[in-house]
Amino acid sequence: MSSSNQTPLIQAIEEYQAKNRQRQHMPGHKGQKQALGLFRNWGNLAGWDLTEADGLDDLHSPAGALKQAQEMLAAVVGAKQAHFLVNGATVGILAAILAATAEHPGCSVLLPRNAHRAAWNALALADCQPVWLPVQYLPHGLPLGITPQQLQTACQNSPGCQAAFFVYPSYYGVCVDLAQMLAVCRENQLISIVDEAHGAHLPFIAPDMAATRLGADLVIDSWHKSMGSLGQTAVLLQNDRPDQPGLWPERWLTMLQTSSPSYPLLASLDAARAEWSEQAAARGLALQQEREAIAEALQQTKLLRLYNAADLPPHFSYDQSKALLYSAAAHSGWQLAEALRQSGLEPEFADWQWVLLLLSYADMLPANGLPQLLRALRRADYILQQTPPRPINEKYLCQPPSPQKVLNPAEAMRKPIRKVQLKSAAGLLAAGLLTPYPPGIPWLGPGELIEPEHVAAAESLLQAGGRLQGVENGMISVLDFA
Repeated sequence: MSSSNQTPLIQAIEEYQAKNRQRQHMPGHKGQKQALGLFRNWGNLAGWDLTEADGLDDLHSPAGALKQAQEMLAAVVGAKQAHFLVNGATVGILAAILAATAEHPGCSVLLPRNAHRAAWNALALADCQPVWLPVQYLPHGLPLGITPQQLQTACQNSPGCQAAFFVYPSYYGVCVDLAQMLAVCRENQLISIVDEAHGAHLPFIAPDMAATRLGADLVIDSWHKSMGSLGQTAVLLQNDRPDQPGLWPERWLTMLQTSSPSYPLLASLDAARAEWSEQAAARGLALQQEREAIAEALQQTKLLRLYNAADLPPHFSYDQSKALLYSAAAHSGWQLAEALRQSGLEPEFADWQWVLLLLSYADMLPANGLPQLLRALRRADYILQQTPPRPINEKYLCQPPSPQKVLNPAEAMRKPIRKVQLKSAAGLLAAGLLTPYPPGIPWLGPGELIEPEHVAAAESLLQAGGRLQGVENGMISVLDFA
């Protein structure tokens, strides 16, 4: 057995099970499949649902199997350290921002406006001041990201910044020029944090694009998204830099992560790392073949189109594990999503114009997987041909204008709140996040001024069939200064 194929945590669990001890410890089902009716659908998972028993190590003080599993993952992705996460990439983002700003309370952090909602929560917990950088859009509404020039200008205009946060790849699959961004960070002595949640596969199939190998300080990878591990699993990767010593994200992970981590979740990270180490080339080829087959099939359809990454401007690239679709007849993304569902395919997300398919090596595992996918796309195209396009107001293709910040997130989270009708909210301060979901990119955050444009965009999105977190029964939470 090669070292890359070893799974120390799985081996420890199997050895524990082989001892066949009477379990007088958590969890309460004691590993018995008959203890919960749901287990009949889960095979032997009940037996793997363990706690920090003898020989199974401790996530908050790893010294054995877990420590070895984390070291093996760090080595294969090119990082100095890896921290297993069982609270999703969200907890990695929280810990990274807290660690990067711990020695400078009240400092500023540079972020693109397409940062995930978890970044907002981290700013509130760290009591930091966000310096938001507007995201560039193509004329047809595709969000690109920020540029190194924007970042350099922001560094010059905000000398109190301690860290910079990047989304790479974006939720749409677009990759910014991260290498140049990191060079700007090093030049300005900023700690770099990369939300690579949608790019955990990059170290294996495109290592020259991977954030760890490009030298980012802290990287958050959501392994359940593309690597095959169980939902809720992720990793926080760390690189040591001589000019930025003293980063201790594990301090914050101990505070933020559950003290009763799920061993099936942890074991799935160990297994996924081992399998990708052995099969990266084959899986990369499977992704390439799948995307090429989709591109070829959609050249024959009348309305359904695949976005051509060659149309991106210089210094932006595309993650080939994403397939971004649109309609040549200007159907909305939600109409595309409904046509796909009627054809038996559930997409990752949809918005005004786009629908995203998340491609995976697992798509090619069943013999009929790819043919079934292509049939669904052709069927969806036929459905679109019978479906009149709903008019799209082009001014909503891009994010609403960046709002005015009145209070920092931490200040706003300590204020009382009240609920008002969304249509009457203009001129008030948001108490929480107003977020189209998916993909989870907030339009408004705590302490920001709600403009009439935000109200109009929210009402239009809901009427068009989109989902909006932060609005319930037509009501939105605002700060109460009465």
